[in-house]
Amino acid sequence: MAKSLYIDKSKMNVSIKIYPAKNGDCFLVSFWEITTEKKHLLIDCGYVDTFQKYLKDDLIKIGESGGTLEKLILTHIDADHIQGAIRFLKDNNAEKFIAIKEVWHNTYRHLCVQKEGEIDIKQERILQQIIRRGNPQSESKQGEKGISAEQGTTVGALLLQGKYSWNSDFNNQAVCIEQRSEIELKPGTNIYLLSPDKQKLGKLKDLWTDELKRYGANFNSGNAQLYDDAFEMLLSWKIEKAKIAPKPISATKETLEELLKTPFDEDCTATNGSSIAFILQVQDKKILFLADAHPGLIVQSLNEYQNEGTIIFDLIKVSHHGSFGNISRELLHKIDSEKYLISTNGQKHGHPDKETIVHIITRKAGFHRKLYFNYITANSKYFDRKDWKEKYNYSIHYLDQQPYTLTL
Repeated sequence: MAKSLYIDKSKMNVSIKIYPAKNGDCFLVSFWEITTEKKHLLIDCGYVDTFQKYLKDDLIKIGESGGTLEKLILTHIDADHIQGAIRFLKDNNAEKFIAIKEVWHNTYRHLCVQKEGEIDIKQERILQQIIRRGNPQSESKQGEKGISAEQGTTVGALLLQGKYSWNSDFNNQAVCIEQRSEIELKPGTNIYLLSPDKQKLGKLKDLWTDELKRYGANFNSGNAQLYDDAFEMLLSWKIEKAKIAPKPISATKETLEELLKTPFDEDCTATNGSSIAFILQVQDKKILFLADAHPGLIVQSLNEYQNEGTIIFDLIKVSHHGSFGNISRELLHKIDSEKYLISTNGQKHGHPDKETIVHIITRKAGFHRKLYFNYITANSKYFDRKDWKEKYNYSIHYLDQQPYTLTL
């Protein structure tokens, strides 16, 4: 007697659409059962042209079909993560092409206790000066225009204008692990927050205070939105300034043995440390989204999530575009996957670092590792060697600089 084919209609499917975001991040995560409509999470938005060329059409189609975004997660204040969000929110406020149930985004109002009251005219002028300076203007090496957000516009201002639910999962406070570490999206689908914590957010607050002092400002009362806008603008410029640091000499190393000996120096920037990083668990599938987070805190949080042994994920989005300062031996001892995703075109930083890739591929495992890159870079090509791929049991997959969907 022939066996009947049983289809488990309750089994959740998961896909991740990876957008070409230059040296930034933009991911649309969708999950669904055979009998239910898709649910969607949008994680960062890259630059303006990421949204204009690719993302907007997808979001319009979702909205037209009656779909919504369960969460818009903006991991931290950095142009390569949020400039596309500024254009998205501006267009969506005007056109209302998709509903957003909840936005995660940390800014000044979540870091500081705001005292309402009169603000000194001189101090207010300083804030207005910072805001008028606008967002950093970015341009690709090929001279492509239009990747910068409108000047004088911020995510916070647009969220208030659109009356979105903003950090309500965290009682309208900061997205941080002390506030709440687990959020249920639906039965069997959860987000486990790994970063930031209050200490990392405190360092971001200190950075803001130090930068204000350079402008001759030192105050803590007045219009909250004015503070939000100045905070976002000022830190975006601070980040851009940090990006011009020279590339470490390790990029010239030629052998795997030399690369493996490179000392690890953990990223200590306050902005990256404030990154929202998390595990998305959809039934038996686990995906690790590391944003640009610091590895020390991630290891600490993962040990609380699962104390013993290595955690095997269905996909790991590598932190900070493959920067060696954001992946440590301790972290790699704690996590592994058959699929690693690195999002960057290699501009400005030369990411991904060779040291990061060599530490991923040379670890022993009982499975074949697949490394996914959404751009071909010099350092990804360096590891595209048949002898190494056979020896260390890995393969390299390029996503052709187009939106590409991975189904898990």
